[in-house]
Amino acid sequence: MQHDVSITDELKRLQERLAGELSFDALTLVLYSTDASAYRERPLAVFFPCEDCENDIKILLDFCRKHQTFLIPRAAGTSLAGQVVGKGIVVDVSRRMNKILELNSKERWVRVQPGVVLEELNNYLKPFGLFFAPETSTAPKRQLPIVVVWEEWREITPADCILWSMVR
Repeated sequence: MQHDVSITDELKRLQERLAGELSFDALTLVLYSTDASAYRERPLAVFFPCEDCENDIKILLDFCRKHQTFLIPRAAGTSLAGQVVGKGIVVDVSRRMNKILELNSKERWVRVQPGVVLEELNNYLKPFGLFFAPETSTAPKRQLPIVVVWEEWREITPADCILWSMVR
């Protein structure tokens, strides 16, 4: 005899397999159903990765494939076009994935985690005579996933994401 398992039960089982924090309580879902845009859509869940989350992202991607949903990378929520709202699982990288990892000033590249705030990155680069574009009015809050063209995030993990940009 086959039993239908509710998505809540599936999320509870998923939560047990993750090192990071998976939230699907009503308050969290309401808070993450919006950004700075006029769009509103309740996500399935919100995931707060730990610093070393590569395995968690793989587990989440497997879950998403099985349940025909998707991951939505989110940082500060400053999007004006609704890119970080949707019915999938929101991955909030702003809490723990916000470090500058490596700088090669000679070759003019920097390796960062996706939650790094643009202004903080540029303050770090300034003594080396470098700047990470674009220059925006929201730089004090803007985090790098928002700077990246979102289409690049569809089927890859943050660990696989390579951001090419102009460092002046």
